[in-house]
Amino acid sequence: MRLKGGDIKLIIVGRAQLFNNEGAIGYFDYSALGYPQGVIAESNFAFFNDKDIKKVLFEGYRDEQEVAFADSYEENIKNIPYPKLVIEREIEEEPETFGF
Repeated sequence: MRLKGGDIKLIIVGRAQLFNNEGAIGYFDYSALGYPQGVIAESNFAFFNDKDIKKVLFEGYRDEQEVAFADSYEENIKNIPYPKLVIEREIEEEPETFGF
């Protein structure tokens, strides 16, 4: 997948994982790594929310457990005692060109 304003391919490796933002603990919807290199260092993880995704390039393995987890995600995060963090940056939207 790619993020809005980004040009690096990412592979999602986690959801609702806690993130320490300069001492403030919260969560983002997703954590991801650069594709295809994966983990190089802890600092290589990207954290973002569903609204930050520009394009899903490939949808990987999904079994019944994953489908159930995804279907209950919104309800389950209501029980997380930490705030949802957001990316605070201006992202210019790329205009739709429709192949022209």
